Parts: sequence; C-alpha cells; structure tokens
Amino acid sequence: MTEHNEDQKKKIAFFSTIAPGDTARIETMLGYARAAAAMDYEILIFYALDSALVAKRQIFEKMDFKIRNGINDCLADGVMMHVCSASAQTFGIAESDVIEGAEIGGIASFYLYAENADIVLSWS
Repeated sequence: MTEHNEDQKKKIAFFSTIAPGDTARIETMLGYARAAAAMDYEILIFYALDSALVAKRQIFEKMDFKIRNGINDCLADGVMMHVCSASAQTFGIAESDVIEGAEIGGIASFYLYAENADIVLSWS
C-alpha cells in the first residue's frame, strides 16, 4: 500500500470499458466516483475500448440526462477523466471531439496514476 503524508490525498483509479448504452453500469460507476470525491479522494476515470465513446461529445450529448449530469457533476467535483489514446484513434475521436473537462491520454498515464493509487477499480 502506498504511504501518504497528511497533506496528500488518497487516490482512486477507475478503469472503465463500459459501453455508452450500459447506463446502469455507468451511473453506478459515476456514483462511486462522486462518493469518493465527497470523501476527499483524488480520482481518475480512464475510459478505454467502447467506454471512450462516453466522452465523445456527439455521443455524450445523446446519452441519458442522468449520465450527462453525473459526468458533469464528477468533473465539477474535480474527478479527472482521460480517454485512452489508442481507443480514441480506433474510434476517430480527436482532442476537439472530447467533452469539456476530459482529455486524451495514453495507457502509460493510467499506469503512472494507478501505481500510486490506494484503490484501483475496473468497470466493464
């Protein structure tokens, strides 16, 4: 387990492969992330495979309002959201296509975050 000093937040890494149509799983994951944010954890959600489409603006805007609100609430709570660069390339998602507050990042960025995280959760 990673040691922390009192000034350092504990970290949670979420690795998601949930397809945009699986609203129940996405809503649950976002609820867990918001609960962790309320507990003052630092959080990264890494969207890979089909999950990358969740952060594509054109698809995001067509998703259920509860999911859109959940994502926006997470971002407002300081949750970081990264889209896998390989998945973005596969689905033709450019940086300009990603919702505001999310960014495209490579798997190495997830590994670097996760190796120092206190908790790593996988959502598929």
